[in-house]
Amino acid sequence: MTARRTEDDVADGFDDRFARHGILEVAYLRSVEIDGLPAYAVYAADGTCLWLDTDRASAGATLQEHGMELVSVH
Repeated sequence: MTARRTEDDVADGFDDRFARHGILEVAYLRSVEIDGLPAYAVYAADGTCLWLDTDRASAGATLQEHGMELVSVH
């Protein structure tokens, strides 16, 4: 699935801040709602939605399969 950013996404923090600062080798995970159900979206540094998963563990496993590591940032 390919998701495009909307103005609402940008207002919610789905933007290209990482890419604008030259940090290109990063992806981030956000909890989202799809059809009223919880899901997790993985975004590239430029804010492009890479994929959606139904649970956090699955999203983390897919990140690892692509050579990335899931870390918690607060």
